[in-house]
Amino acid sequence: MSDASLASLAEVFSRVSDRRDPRGVRHSIQVLMSLVFLGMLARIREMVVLQRWAGQHWHQLKEALGSNRDAPPNATTISRALAGCSLVEFRQAFGEWLRQTVASDEPWTASVDGKTARQGLDAQGNPVQLLTVLVHQVKAVLGQWSVGEEKSNEPAVLKQHLSELFEQFPMLRLLTGDAIYAQRPLVEALMDHGCDYLFQVKANQPDMQDAVQACLAAADQRPPAAETHEKRGLWQIAAGCGSR
Repeated sequence: MSDASLASLAEVFSRVSDRRDPRGVRHSIQVLMSLVFLGMLARIREMVVLQRWAGQHWHQLKEALGSNRDAPPNATTISRALAGCSLVEFRQAFGEWLRQTVASDEPWTASVDGKTARQGLDAQGNPVQLLTVLVHQVKAVLGQWSVGEEKSNEPAVLKQHLSELFEQFPMLRLLTGDAIYAQRPLVEALMDHGCDYLFQVKANQPDMQDAVQACLAAADQRPPAAETHEKRGLWQIAAGCGSR
C-alpha cells in the first residue's frame, strides 16, 4: 500500500467519532483505526500482536498515518478506543476510502452468498450465519449482515440492505448469486436500483424454471460469454448475460 493510500485512509478514519476523554489522549482515532484496518488485512486479530507489528514498521507508518509519536499505541489503548467506536461509522469510512482508492468508471460486479462464520458465535453460542457481498474488482467485502438461523432469510436480508449498499457504492452494477436469490421481490428491487443480476435457476424451482424457458423459447441463441469448465468433478456452464 502506497503512502498516498495510507494518508487517505487515515483521513477518512479521522471522521469516526472518538468517545475517549480528550485528556491524556496521545494517539488520534485516525491512527488507531488505520492500524486496526491494516492489521485486519494482515489477519492480525490480537491487539498485542498488532502492537508488536506496528512497532516493527513504525518508521514507515508514522508519517503516512499522521502521527507525531515516537512509538505506536499499545494494545490496551487500541482496545479501549475500539470499544467506544461505531461499527457503522467504521464501515462508512472504509467505503469512502474504497471509492477514492479504486477510482474507475468501470462498473463493479459483486457476488452475494451466505456463509457460517467459523469464529463468530451468537448469544446462545451458535455459529453466526452471515450474508456477504464481495466485489470482484478489488476482492473486498462491501457489506456483511447476520441472517439468523434460516438460510431462506438471505434474499430478504439482502433486499433490506440494498438501499444502503447502492447509496454507498453507486458503481455496483451487477450482482451474481445462486438459486436462492432468484426471487421476484428481490429482482424487482434490484431493477428499481438499476442493477443487473445473474442468478441460477434450478429444478427445485419448477414454476420459475418453466417461466424462464417459456420467455426465452423464442429468443435468438448465441454462444455464452464464458466457456464450459470442470469444477469438483462436475461440468458446469457459466453463461454471460446482457441487460435485462
